[in-house]
Amino acid sequence: MGGSTVTALRITTGVDGHGVAILGVAGELVTDTAGQLMAAAAAVLTRHRVTQLVVDLVRVARLDMNALHTLLRARDAVRQAGAAFRVIRPQPPVRQVLHLTDTCQLLTGAPWSGGPT
Repeated sequence: MGGSTVTALRITTGVDGHGVAILGVAGELVTDTAGQLMAAAAAVLTRHRVTQLVVDLVRVARLDMNALHTLLRARDAVRQAGAAFRVIRPQPPVRQVLHLTDTCQLLTGAPWSGGPT
């Protein structure tokens, strides 16, 4: 009997006294889980006075195109709310997706430095 695999994603949220919110993401950021990221970003923007929203991807093993689109939508929503947006610590597989889609510098503020593709 073929079953579907549910991808797990964990998101932790912290906001400091200066309005910097950090979403710590762990797991696979893919089609099945991307909505959780958008919901977490929206919740932080609603509940707190945020000056910057940082998405920490150090524990994300995979990022697909739908999740990348969600990151871009989250960036737009955060910027419309008057705050800055930044992705930090993407690991090599995730950073490669960002590089191949020309979104690395847009989302992280840093150019690709992962070597040849």
